[in-house]
Amino acid sequence: MISDRGGPKQNEPGRQGGRPTNGPQRGAIGQFGNPELAALVSNDPHIDLERGQVLFAEGDPPTCMYIVQTGALQIRSGDVVYEDVGPGGIVGEMGLVEKDQTRSATVHALTDSQLAEIDDARFYSLVGRTPSFAITVMQILSRRLRAMNRHYHPPQRWT
Repeated sequence: MISDRGGPKQNEPGRQGGRPTNGPQRGAIGQFGNPELAALVSNDPHIDLERGQVLFAEGDPPTCMYIVQTGALQIRSGDVVYEDVGPGGIVGEMGLVEKDQTRSATVHALTDSQLAEIDDARFYSLVGRTPSFAITVMQILSRRLRAMNRHYHPPQRWT
């Protein structure tokens, strides 16, 4: 990660730094997490983020996705908050699907958090061990897409 953003440090609790996010927080869709996903990676090495630290920024190149083990993250673009993500939630999943696209949002820690980093190899390992993991990731992608559609394109009423 880029250190001038206060990027995460692997397995280094108590690291000082980070960049607090300021400004309005509008349009939050909700806080989501799946304890079963957190359990899948409970013994994996983790990355520590302090409250306010940026995990990745909109426009950054993707390298992996993350599963929140503890804490809470926020996904946002500018002043628009897309979602708050708690333990068992995932962020950065689009980076596994579209390697040639940059990050579409910024993710920062709302609280001190621990995350498991899921690269391609770890993703395939999780799918091999727990095939439903792939469906769960697709369900999260689908839910987020539907929430964005509802948020930006409310249903029209036919008269």
